[in-house]
Amino acid sequence: MLTRLKINSSQGIILAVITLLASIDFGCTSSRLTNVWKDPEFKNPPMTNMLIVAAKKSPVNRRIWEDVIAAELSAHGVTATPSYRLFEDSIPDPDQVGAAVRDTKIDGVLFIRRLPTAISTNYIPPSVKTEAVTRYNERKQTYSTYYRDVQQPGYTDTTKIVRHEVSIFTTQEGGHLVWAGTGEMIDPSSREAVRNEITGLVIPELARQGIIPAK
Repeated sequence: MLTRLKINSSQGIILAVITLLASIDFGCTSSRLTNVWKDPEFKNPPMTNMLIVAAKKSPVNRRIWEDVIAAELSAHGVTATPSYRLFEDSIPDPDQVGAAVRDTKIDGVLFIRRLPTAISTNYIPPSVKTEAVTRYNERKQTYSTYYRDVQQPGYTDTTKIVRHEVSIFTTQEGGHLVWAGTGEMIDPSSREAVRNEITGLVIPELARQGIIPAK
C-alpha cells in the first residue's frame, strides 16, 4: 500500500534528517560477567595487597593487561604488583607464585586467562520494512513523502564473543580459590576495548562482593 502526504519545506527538511538518522546503524558493543562464583565460607577482610598474573603468550600483551588491572585495583586502595616485575621472562606457574608470596604481605592473587572465542550464529527471517521517500516539487514548492513497503531478505548474523576467565586466590589458610567469573565481550573493536571492558566488569564486582575494598 502507498500513502502520500504533503508537507511544507521546513517540515520536509526535518523529516528528511530524521529519515537519514534512522537509516544509520550506530554500532555498539556489549559486555557481561557470567559464571560468577564466590566461596560462601570466605569471611576474610578485603584484600589489600595482590599479585596480578595475566596468562598471555605475548610478553607485551601480558604487561599491558597486568598494568591495566593493577591501576584499577590501585583506585580501590589495593597495592597491586604485576607478575612481570617478579617473573620477567615467563608466566609463573603455581609453585613459583606460591614461593613468591610466601612470607610476604601479599594476601591475594588475581589470575586471568583467555578462553576460546565463542561464535554465536542466528538466522534472521525475512521481514517487511516501511520506508519513507521524500521528494521536492519545484513547481508547488512543497515536499511530498511517499511510504512504501520494502521486502527485507533473511540473513545469517554471526557474533564473536571474546571471553576471559578471572580467578582470585587467597594466600591465607594455605591458599585457595575464593572467587571466579568469566567476562564476555561481543564483537570487540580492539584489544584495548577488551581490556577496558573486562577490567571494568570484574573490579567493581570484586568490590561489591567484599573481595577488595570499595572506593
